[in-house]
Amino acid sequence: MAVPEKELVRVKELLETFCHERSGDSVTLEYHIRGNRATLVESRPLFIDPALMNSVTVAQFEFNMALQVWTLYWYDRKNRRQPYPTGRNRDTIEKLVAEVGADPTGIFWE
Repeated sequence: MAVPEKELVRVKELLETFCHERSGDSVTLEYHIRGNRATLVESRPLFIDPALMNSVTVAQFEFNMALQVWTLYWYDRKNRRQPYPTGRNRDTIEKLVAEVGADPTGIFWE
């Protein structure tokens, strides 16, 4: 099920700003929206061949229509989606994006 249009506009604006602020010379952060999920992906050059880019899924936000809340997930080293472990994984998209940015658990950014 897709995210309501008004919520989708908020999410796109928020993630566009977040990705722009976190992208640098060789690292690019982008987002993809599909259905009720928004996924953050980080791309950077491979160490052994800088002409090739390596992309890693950082986080995923999933919208629950019934509860009108977002849920935050992280990806482990085997690229498996896991619920964010702190108990603060369900809230507004703004709070969850801020949680990813702050990364108090150290699981989003190395």
